[in-house]
Formats: sequence, structure tokens, C-alpha cells
Amino acid sequence: MISKNKSLLYVYIGTVFYTLASYYHLSLKDWTLKKALIIAVPLVLIEYIFSLRGNHSLNEDFKINPVSIMLITMCFYFINTWLLNYFVLKNEINLIREIISLILILIAFYISTNAGKQRIKIIKSLKKTDNI
Repeated sequence: MISKNKSLLYVYIGTVFYTLASYYHLSLKDWTLKKALIIAVPLVLIEYIFSLRGNHSLNEDFKINPVSIMLITMCFYFINTWLLNYFVLKNEINLIREIISLILILIAFYISTNAGKQRIKIIKSLKKTDNI
């Protein structure tokens, strides 16, 4: 069993490589099979290895539901894409739009984790009364 912080770090590293692969997919004009094999496939494989290990650990070891893991991953994608746009691509950032997007993702995360806790409480209470 790996620690929760290490699991989150694995997921984050996976999202970094996914963001880089996406950037290369969008930035290269003349894609050939050879370019895809040399550039994209290694990035996607590295992303997959890290993400899979982190996702599995968060779900199995720490009992975090898949929806919450997906939303955590989306937050990481959001952060990585924002960093890439601002620092590397030097694109203008509409701060209001970015804040609203992040708030909506965080609200979805809160709703999904809170709903999961409520379901567990209901199931436990039903088990106590032998209704299940």
C-alpha cells in the first residue's frame, strides 16, 4: 500500500504527461504514424502507468469512489493546462472564466464525495436494522 499523497502524486504526474501528449497532438501539423509512435505513444504510456497506479491505490487502499478520482484528475488537468497556456504558450488568461471553471469542478467534487458519504451512512443504518 502506498501513501495517499504518493497516490495523488502518481495521478498528477500522469496528468502532466497527458497534457503534454495533448499539446503535441494539437500542435503538430503533419502527423505520420512514425511521429505518433516516437512522440505520442511514449507520453501516453507513461501517463497510463502513473495514472493507473494512482487511481487503483486511491480506489482500493483509500476507498475513494471513481467519480471523485475522476474529478481530482480533472482538477489536475485544469491546473496543468492553465500552467501550459500561461507559462509556455504565453496565452492570455481570462481570470474570471478560469475561476468559475475551477469553482464548478470543486462543487462537483464536493457533491460527489458528500453524496458517497451519505450513501454509506444509509447502508450502515439499514444494516443495523436488518433491512438489507
